[in-house]
Amino acid sequence: MLRRFAHRFATPTGRFFGAAVFVLILAACVPQLLTPYDPLAIQGSASLEAPNWSHVLGTDLLGKDVLSQIVYGTRTTLLVGASAVVASLIVGTVMGLVAGFWGGRAIDEALMRVIDALQVFPDLILALTIVAILGPERLVSVVIALAVGRVPAYARLVRGRVLALREAEFVAAARSLGASVNRVLIRHVLPQTSDVIVVRSVIGLAGVILGEAALSFLGLGVQPPTPSWGRMLRDGFQYLATAPWVSLAPGFAIFLTVYVFNQLGDIVRDTLDPRVLTGRKAA
Repeated sequence: MLRRFAHRFATPTGRFFGAAVFVLILAACVPQLLTPYDPLAIQGSASLEAPNWSHVLGTDLLGKDVLSQIVYGTRTTLLVGASAVVASLIVGTVMGLVAGFWGGRAIDEALMRVIDALQVFPDLILALTIVAILGPERLVSVVIALAVGRVPAYARLVRGRVLALREAEFVAAARSLGASVNRVLIRHVLPQTSDVIVVRSVIGLAGVILGEAALSFLGLGVQPPTPSWGRMLRDGFQYLATAPWVSLAPGFAIFLTVYVFNQLGDIVRDTLDPRVLTGRKAA
C-alpha cells in the first residue's frame, strides 16, 4: 500500500497536491514563517490599502494585513475541520459496527432510524440549529455542530461494509477458533473498512471546511479575534465594489483548500479502491 501511495504522489499531479497540503499544514503549524505581520495588528493609516509590496494582498478596513489573516486562519480552518471529521468518524464508525455486526435487528433498526432522522435536515441547517443551542462562543460548539451532520455518512458506509463482511469465511473461521466478538471486530472486520473510512474522511474534510466558512460568514462560526476565512468574507463583502481584495483573497483560499482536499480524496480513493486497481491491471 505504501508503495502505491509513493507511486501516486511521484506523479506531477500527486506532487502538486502533496506540496499544497504541506503548505497548508505549514501555515497552520508555524504561520509566522510565512508572514511578518500580526494578523490582529490594527493600522488605521493603512485602511483598505490595495495590494502592494508591503501588503501583498492588501489590508482590510482596520488596516490589518489580509495575507496574515489568511495564513493564521489556516490553523482555525484545519483545526475545526480535522476535529469535526475525527469526531464524526469515531461516532459514525461505532454506530455502523454496532448496527451491522454487534446489534440485533432491534438495535440495527433503532440506530438506522436515528441516522434517518439526522439526514432529514440539510447539513447547514442542522449546524446552525446546534450552534444556536450551544452558543458560538466556544470553538467546541462549532466542531460539534459540523460533526453531527456528518455522522450518518460514516455510519452507513461502515454498516454496509460490515454487513457484507459478517458472513465472510475469514470471520466464520475466527469465530470457530473461539475469537470473541470484540476481537473479530477489531482484528478482522474494522481493518477491512479502513479504505472507505479514509477516503470519506479526506473528501469529508473539504465539506467541513465549507461548512465552517458558511457558519463564520453568518456570524455563528469562529468568533473574533480568532482569524477566520468565512468572517473575512463577511467583513469584506460590503466593500466588494471598492476593495474587492478583502473578500476575494479569503474566498480564493477557501476554494483552493476545498479543491485540494477533493482532489487528494480522489487520489486516495484511486490508490485504495481495489476495483480501480483491478481495472488498471486489466487495461
